[in-house]
Amino acid sequence: MATSLSNLQFPASDAITLDDVIAIYEGLRPVMPVPATIGDQRRLDRLIDVLPHVDAMLLDGFGVINVGWQPVDGIHDFLAAAAAQDVAIMVLTNGAGQGADSTWAKYCDWGLDIARDQVVSSRDALEADLARVASGRIVGALGPTSRPLGLEGEETFADEDALFERPDCFAFLGAAGWEESHQARLVSALGKGGRGLLVANPDVSAPLGDMFSAEPGYWAARAMQETGVQPQWYGKPHGLAFDLVLAALETRMGRQFDRRRVAMVGDSLHTDILGASAAGLQSVLVTGYGLFRDGGSDEMISACGIAPDWIVSTL
Repeated sequence: MATSLSNLQFPASDAITLDDVIAIYEGLRPVMPVPATIGDQRRLDRLIDVLPHVDAMLLDGFGVINVGWQPVDGIHDFLAAAAAQDVAIMVLTNGAGQGADSTWAKYCDWGLDIARDQVVSSRDALEADLARVASGRIVGALGPTSRPLGLEGEETFADEDALFERPDCFAFLGAAGWEESHQARLVSALGKGGRGLLVANPDVSAPLGDMFSAEPGYWAARAMQETGVQPQWYGKPHGLAFDLVLAALETRMGRQFDRRRVAMVGDSLHTDILGASAAGLQSVLVTGYGLFRDGGSDEMISACGIAPDWIVSTL
């Protein structure tokens, strides 16, 4: 399934379909890591049935623990089963607008048995790299509802004119409230040259009820097509996020883990499954809800050449 970003026809941000999501991800394949293996697509009914085959699982947040703004049915029972079988659980989410503290607070509200040190976000990956990529530079924090990074001299939506005029680079944190007018100003600023784009959330889209949202990866891909800018990407499928969550796992558990006994669980072929393979992990694709809730996973696996080690329908 060869898709060139340069000639891709982008859908409107409020009319994205699953086919659009896959096409945009495929257009971004040249900037993604290369899968180390092709999974053999072993099929089981439930994620619980994969527990005997691993020592730890990394759960995607939006797509495994919750879809939309509510937890998935069965998540409490799954976490209890993992604890009973001594399988360590971590969360690796591409949500970067507020960071891992906010994600963890949400889990607390839902009564999930997940501790703060079990949650790592793509924002953590960006913040870990800021000293290298943003030293001495004015950073513009993109995301109308996102929490700023707290950098000296940082520009935010508190002064929208300064936000698009002064920065040397932009950090795209979240797309909630992002509008076409903001996109036009970003493209204009990037088109002047000499400015970088740091994308803290590579997700193109997320399932929301009967529609798909437009996430930072969608807007960044459009900016790439219009300006030729090459962003720096953080979060799944890129390696720094996996290195961070595995380090956090080993710190929490006080021991090292064989990566082939750790599984990434998610609903996205291009972030969860591809990223896991590139990082040397097992991968589990959940198809009963999330991106493939209406089917089509087998066809997309074949078309994209990204295959998980396991395919399950539910928790």
